[in-house]
Amino acid sequence: MMRTILVWSLGLLLSVPGWAQEQVSEDVVNREKVFIEANREKLLGNYDEAIALLRDLHRQLPNEAAIAFELGRLHHATEDITEAVRYLKMACEQDPTNDWYPKYLADIYQAEGRNEEGARLYETLVERHPDDPYLYFKWAFFLVRAQKIDDALEVYDALEDRMGINEEIVRRRHTLYLGQGDTRRAARELERLIEAFPEVVSYRHLLASFYESQNNTEAARKVYEGILEVAPHDARAELALAGGSNQQRDEIAFLRQLRPVFERVDVDIDLKISQLFPFVTKVAETGDREIADAALELTEVLEQVHGSNAKGFAVAGDLYYHSGRRELALEKYEATLAIDKTEFEVWAQVLHILYELENFDHLADRANDAMDIFPNQAMVQYFYALGADGLDRYDDALDALSLADMMAGRDPRLRAEIRALTGQVHQHAGNMTAAQSSFDQAREQGADAPEVMFRYSQFLLEKEDTNDAREQAQRAYQTNPSNPHYAYGLSRALYAAGAYERATEPMNRALENGADHWPRALELQGDIRFRLNDVAGAVEWWQKALETGGDRAALEQKIAERRIVE
Repeated sequence: MMRTILVWSLGLLLSVPGWAQEQVSEDVVNREKVFIEANREKLLGNYDEAIALLRDLHRQLPNEAAIAFELGRLHHATEDITEAVRYLKMACEQDPTNDWYPKYLADIYQAEGRNEEGARLYETLVERHPDDPYLYFKWAFFLVRAQKIDDALEVYDALEDRMGINEEIVRRRHTLYLGQGDTRRAARELERLIEAFPEVVSYRHLLASFYESQNNTEAARKVYEGILEVAPHDARAELALAGGSNQQRDEIAFLRQLRPVFERVDVDIDLKISQLFPFVTKVAETGDREIADAALELTEVLEQVHGSNAKGFAVAGDLYYHSGRRELALEKYEATLAIDKTEFEVWAQVLHILYELENFDHLADRANDAMDIFPNQAMVQYFYALGADGLDRYDDALDALSLADMMAGRDPRLRAEIRALTGQVHQHAGNMTAAQSSFDQAREQGADAPEVMFRYSQFLLEKEDTNDAREQAQRAYQTNPSNPHYAYGLSRALYAAGAYERATEPMNRALENGADHWPRALELQGDIRFRLNDVAGAVEWWQKALETGGDRAALEQKIAERRIVE
């Protein structure tokens, strides 16, 4: 665009009376050279040199709008707004037929918050081009920014008088009334749209959605009933009316009433899933298995009716995960990836669950698979490092974390988590000095990050700094008591401090949320039971730890002697 304008401006210079003669004078040629030189300096980013050249040219041709415009643009590029506005206003006055000049000036006014001046420019443009709706919208836009709402509404009135009613005008007027708190007029705008286009069902949905946003359930219900009168098989209206009002309907009964609509092939899957989202959210907040199971009946229907679409499997994964069934969630997420491997969030869930289950072999393998699809994702390298660390492949883990750190960019929290994991790997490798250095860096960048607090607490335990370890573990646990690592970490810290009774609650939470697959967690639960004088219970947990792959020699001795061997 810049080059086009410069060439066009040069053409204007040549068209100045007395210049465009058959024999071009030396002055004209020299001025052309100056203009070309100024253009070259501008393209090179030498704005001051370009300004000096054009100012000299402007003194020779003070009434040439194109030169004034270019000077305005150059001053704008150097952030000299005062001079930019002066020259651009000059260009507008010298060539009032060129729409580009006031539009460019209006953009500057918008950036500077000079909204009334911007509105006046577009008012002039509307007078010049009364059939261009874009100019009306920009005029109203500046008036709204200037808090002249009534004037903006008058602009929309003028546009509607000229062009007739349409959705864009109605939506903008509706928004302005809503912003003023005038919900009656806001609703009336949508009603006008329905009256003008009674056959367009989507406009009725706009009105129903508006009433729902205002918690006017009865009004919304009437609109949905009206929709079914003109469109008897409208799925959105059927779904909205299922089970009565939100306040009255039983959630599980409501979910079961959705089944006939979910079984319809002609209803879009996104519309069906939108009905499930509130229940997925509720399960995520409460862990309610009964609601999760009712919703899962519908995801089974989605898998049958829309089997080639990954979304139904992904929602099922969310429901299983948030209701505490990680293995089943993993199956659904893997089924999702079998259909669509490009969803990073699903990969992240798969890797996260494998880490929670401490299935380190599979975690490293799947993270490696994810690298092929997301080679620049720091989190994939992070999860690979977790897997490698769990397999005692410390060099592989550190290499992955080095890459993750480079990929993390300017995300301080992610970099803190990466460095905390680096500290953990060094700790496991027996290099406590390097571990301390990494944890110091992690805490400088994100001391309050739960992952940092958790890993640092386990490092402090190894250093026998029990009090600080317990504090860090407690803070991490409080951010997410359902995280099995945080719960296990706190239980371990409390056990080390001799607080055996208090260690029970977080240990139980850890086992409920995936740690029942970890030999070390099962063994710690046995140790806690022993310290609380429950010898039979202790032996039972030690036996489970042995069966899941724990330290055979140590566990067999505990079981045989029915005590902790110091």
